[in-house]
Amino acid sequence: MHCVVEILSVGNELLLGNTVNTNATWIAAQATAAGAEVRRITTVEDNLGEISAAVKESLRREPNFLIITGGIGPTFDDMTLKGVAKSLGRRMKLDPNAVVMIRNHYARRFEGKVMKLTKPRLKMARIPERSMPLFNPVGTAPGVSLSLNRADIFCLPGVPSEAKAIFQQSILPKLRARAGGRPYLEKWVKIEGIMESSLAPIIDHVMSRVPGVYIKSHPRGVENGRSRIELHFSIFAATRSRGSQALRRAVYEMNEALRHRATKAGHIS
Repeated sequence: MHCVVEILSVGNELLLGNTVNTNATWIAAQATAAGAEVRRITTVEDNLGEISAAVKESLRREPNFLIITGGIGPTFDDMTLKGVAKSLGRRMKLDPNAVVMIRNHYARRFEGKVMKLTKPRLKMARIPERSMPLFNPVGTAPGVSLSLNRADIFCLPGVPSEAKAIFQQSILPKLRARAGGRPYLEKWVKIEGIMESSLAPIIDHVMSRVPGVYIKSHPRGVENGRSRIELHFSIFAATRSRGSQALRRAVYEMNEALRHRATKAGHIS
C-alpha cells in the first residue's frame, strides 16, 4: 500500500542556521525504511501565520501523514499546536489526559514532589479540539495526534530525544501498517576515473533497463588525479527478494556499461 509522508519543521533556530535539522533527517530515514515515501520537508519560523499556511499547503497535497516537529513547549514562541488548530478551523482546549501526563512527568522527575502546574506548564496541555495527546517518555510536553479524512497529523517536540521517543512509540507502528510492509532496499557503490557529467547518460541508460531502481550520484572529489563518485541505488519493491534482484541487476548493468565505454572505464568496488 502506498504511503506518502510530509515533514514540517518549526523553529527560528533552524532558519537562522543555529541548529542543524537532525529531526527531519532522522524521521525521513525512519519513514523510508518503513516503506513510506517522503515527498517533502518544509521548514518555517515560529510564526502563527506561517505554521498555519504551511499546514494548509501540505494538506492540499493530501499526504497520508504530516509529521510536525518543534514549537510545542511552554514558551511564548511555542505556537505549533495553535497554528495547526488555526489551519483546521478548530479551537484550542485544555486536555485532561495531557494534564495528567505533565503532572506525572514532574512527579517522576522530582521523586514524587508535587509541582504547581503554572500557566506555562498548562500551556503544554492545551491542544486542538478533537485531537489526542501522545505520551512523552523522555520529556514534559506530550506529542499530539489528529486524524483527518485523508491525513494523520502528528506534532512532536523539537528536542531530538523526545521527538525520537514519541515517533518510535506512537507513529512508527502506524507508518508500517499504512505502508503495508513494502520493503525499501538500497546499495552504495564506488566509482573512480569518470566525471559525473560523463556518468549521467549511463545512469539514465541503467535506470531505463531496470525499472523501479533509482540511482543518485554523489561526487566525492578527486584523488590522485582520478574523480571519485559514490552511487546510491535504491528501490521500493513488492518483496525483498524482488528488490534485491533488481538492485543486483542494476549494479551489473552499470558495471557492464562502464566496461564498454570507449574512453576511461570506471570501476565499481
